[in-house]
Amino acid sequence: MGKTPKSELMTVTETCRFLKIPQQTLYRHLQHRDIPAFKLGNQWRFVRSDLEQWIRDTQTRSPVKTSAKVV
Repeated sequence: MGKTPKSELMTVTETCRFLKIPQQTLYRHLQHRDIPAFKLGNQWRFVRSDLEQWIRDTQTRSPVKTSAKVV
């Protein structure tokens, strides 16, 4: 039972732990409507599989720039 279901609903705290970001950063993403989420009552909820897809999509849109020279 150690596996996490892909469709798991996550709270703000759980999402911050999963993404390894502070709550302030998560709320900034929510404010800009960058991240897949919905409100359940007055609380934000996140679907883990949607977040994983969002991460993949974000990586393909904006590749990481490095300052190291390749020789």
